[in-house]
Amino acid sequence: MIDQNTKEQINLRDYLRVIQKRRWTAITVFAIIVITVAIHTFTATPIYEATTRLIIDKENPNVVSIQEVMAIDASGTDYYQTQYKIIESRSVARKVVRRLHLDNSEEFFPKPKDDLISNLKRSIQETITFWEDSIASLLNTEKEKKEDIKPDESEGFEPDSPLVSDFIKRIKVNPIRNSRLVDVGFEGKDPVLTTKITNTLADVYIGQNLETKLRAVQDAVRWLHNRIEEERKKVGKAEHALLRYKEKHSIVTDFSSDVEKITAQKLAEMNTQLVEVESKRVEAETRYKQAMALVATPDMLDSIPEVLDNRLIQEIKAMEVELFKRMSELSKKYGQKHPRMVAIGSELNTLQKRRTQEVNRIINSLKNEYRVALAKENSLKAALAKQKKESLELNQKAIEYGVLRREVESARQMYELLIKRFKETSLTEDMKTGNIRIVDGAEVPKHPVKPKKKLNILLAIIVGLVAGIGVAFFFEYLDNTIKIPEDVEKYLKIPFLGPAPLFSTKSKGDTEDDTNSALVTLHSSKSTASESYRGIRTSILLSSAESAPQVILISSTGPLEGKTITTANLAVTMAQAGSKVIILDCDMRRPMMHNLFSMARDQGVSNLLAESSDVKRAIFHTKIPNLDVIPCGPIPPNPSEILGSTRMASLLNVLRKKYAHILIDSPPSIAVTDAVVLSKFVDGVVLVIRADSTVREVAKNCVAQFGAVGANILGVVLNGVDIGRDSYYYYQYYYYYYGEDREKKKKSRRKRKSKNRYGEEA
Repeated sequence: MIDQNTKEQINLRDYLRVIQKRRWTAITVFAIIVITVAIHTFTATPIYEATTRLIIDKENPNVVSIQEVMAIDASGTDYYQTQYKIIESRSVARKVVRRLHLDNSEEFFPKPKDDLISNLKRSIQETITFWEDSIASLLNTEKEKKEDIKPDESEGFEPDSPLVSDFIKRIKVNPIRNSRLVDVGFEGKDPVLTTKITNTLADVYIGQNLETKLRAVQDAVRWLHNRIEEERKKVGKAEHALLRYKEKHSIVTDFSSDVEKITAQKLAEMNTQLVEVESKRVEAETRYKQAMALVATPDMLDSIPEVLDNRLIQEIKAMEVELFKRMSELSKKYGQKHPRMVAIGSELNTLQKRRTQEVNRIINSLKNEYRVALAKENSLKAALAKQKKESLELNQKAIEYGVLRREVESARQMYELLIKRFKETSLTEDMKTGNIRIVDGAEVPKHPVKPKKKLNILLAIIVGLVAGIGVAFFFEYLDNTIKIPEDVEKYLKIPFLGPAPLFSTKSKGDTEDDTNSALVTLHSSKSTASESYRGIRTSILLSSAESAPQVILISSTGPLEGKTITTANLAVTMAQAGSKVIILDCDMRRPMMHNLFSMARDQGVSNLLAESSDVKRAIFHTKIPNLDVIPCGPIPPNPSEILGSTRMASLLNVLRKKYAHILIDSPPSIAVTDAVVLSKFVDGVVLVIRADSTVREVAKNCVAQFGAVGANILGVVLNGVDIGRDSYYYYQYYYYYYGEDREKKKKSRRKRKSKNRYGEEA
């Protein structure tokens, strides 16, 4: 949780630093926006707005019924949106312009001013209009070809002229929510004329709406009159067709549902009778066929129900039983040929013949009964078929008759309806009422609506702040230089040794010696710059855990980054600490060390490396205790080869024995390879980067070059930084607090204060 809060504070601090650094950019943008808006606001022409309130009731424009014409429907927003667009239509605008003669009004055609700016604007506008007209005439677009509306010369303006477009832009339609009210406003420079235009606009809109409605009614009247004549002819034609059909089929009365019911009832009754007859025929047929099947077996005929139920046969059977009984009794006394036995046998034969005749008679009666049932069934079937045919013919006639009758009724109803609507619509034609009314007329406005000074200034301040800060951050985003220590650690991934502040290198008249004023650590030992260099010295000496580096190469990414002055001042601080220090000027491209210490460079590093000479001859002792310098010497034609030779290693070995610290000033590492060649002989490399000047990619390439040869990079010195109260480096302000710069500024303020109070210096 603590790490997260710390990170957020650091990010916020970064934003504040960006704003602090780019404050003048932000202030400039802010001032431009606010001043521009203020000038426009206070010099703009006041615009007034007059408003009239209308009520628009929803209506259904169906002119077929007078009730529907006046009916109000509160549902649906499309109707209201349509009315709002009609208010802003060009036809309404043209009528208002024509009625008030606005084509000659100064509201839309102000008199041109005679000042230079107005003349220039007018010339530009005329030029643009000329080229637009020329291009339009050359192109001859389809829109111009299809244009049917021709300008009315008496009106004084074209139907689609800029005057109408300008008029429409000033119309304001504001519907009141959850109501049928709408505020119609108009903006203009003249409050009286604006009020008049607003009221006229409402009147024209209401009048046009009523005219549209009346034109629709008139069109409906003409249409209804034509349709009535057509429908009258249709009614006559349909009635004549129905009459001819009735005469053709001898129809006296109209077909009704009773006729259809009677016909259906007859069919149902006949179907029922047919079913009964069929069942009787089947029953008779079954009995007859059963009897015929038993004819071959006379003994089985007695099983027929009709035979069993016959009384005569029953009597014959009884008589036979009696005779068989008597025969049985007589057979015991007499023989078979006895007359009495013969008489009984003769009677039995007679009875059997009679029974056979009766059975045949019963079978014949069953046959006759079957034939009668079959004939009755066939008769009913024929009658039913005939009745069905008649019913179908009757239904067909009823259908055709119904079609003709419905045509007559439909034509008559339509004719009567049109007559009724014609009378109602004729009455509507004379009505002068509509669904749109004026609730509150427009009044002359007392205060302008534009420009809104307070709102414009407030918005200008807000937009100015946002735009200023945005431009500041945009410039900061485009700035890809290294500015702060966090950039060193973030992009270069190497330690930060300390900042070297900006200070003046001009010669001072009150110096007691002839040394260069760039040696700030010598002339101003208590200044902020001196404290910074001493801090860098401490960081370099403590950069190694085992022992302090002895041979230190100081280089930069590019020229003019202050590596030579940094080398000299670091050497002075080390010498002031009691260490014996020597500076080697190995910048054989543009040597500057001899100028800082005011010495000749006839003998130097190039002599020691090019030829065998005594080192003591090239060493120059400065007036600073413990500090010696070996200048560059004559510039050789091949600096890289000389600096990378074995003699350079031998020279450093000799100097290591005599000096505690050896500082080597080398050329920029990106321009030439001298610094990279020297890095293999030293204990560590210090890179000097100029704040707000060195590009990140260049610094990365420089670090990569030293890393490729295995050089020990001790860290980065950020040179040329501003560590005042208003800079990135306010957290380094303690240098200033303990430096002599603070005392000088305090004395200066005291002098100014005393002079203001007493009129002279104390």
